[in-house]
Amino acid sequence: MPPRIAALLAALVLSTVPASAASLGGMGLAIFGNSFNFSKANLEKAPVKTIAAGKLQVTLQRTKLKDVQKVFGGTIQSDGDGAGRADWLCYGSETGNVWFISNALGGYEFVMMVAAEAGKPSKACDAAPADFALPDFGVPGIGASTAELKASFGAASGSKIAYRSDRPGGYADIAQYIGYVLKGGKVAGIGVGETSVPTVH
Repeated sequence: MPPRIAALLAALVLSTVPASAASLGGMGLAIFGNSFNFSKANLEKAPVKTIAAGKLQVTLQRTKLKDVQKVFGGTIQSDGDGAGRADWLCYGSETGNVWFISNALGGYEFVMMVAAEAGKPSKACDAAPADFALPDFGVPGIGASTAELKASFGAASGSKIAYRSDRPGGYADIAQYIGYVLKGGKVAGIGVGETSVPTVH
């Protein structure tokens, strides 16, 4: 990846947490606002293809927030402005909370990040439908052990673990990033996102 593109990517993905997005909360805020070190790619290939959210298949940068809303209901929330603005849907259930998030690069329309965490339903989230389940990211998820992360990604250490892969796209370089929060050696939160950066032609 050209240095100029890498610098721009770092600025977009690794920006500081915008104070205006404080109401996003939980793993949604963690993946949106740089709670992880995504500065260097440490995976050869993007491990997440689609995200299975019950009967809905979510593809980052292609599925719209309105597509999620049609299936699960809820209210699209928005906070912040410019590069610090986030638009999202959040659902809380007895198994945990899930966020579907768009940002400036997604035109505040397309899902750019999905995050989930174990725990009690957040008061800031809509109540999830009765048949709602935590998403299947196609990689180790909530409840997975450090050993499972090592088996899947080759390395894992600490309570916050970050993975990133870069790949060329048609008119953009694409970085996929995955952040994990572990408690007691088990995954308590996971966030996955993608960022597209225009290439120089």
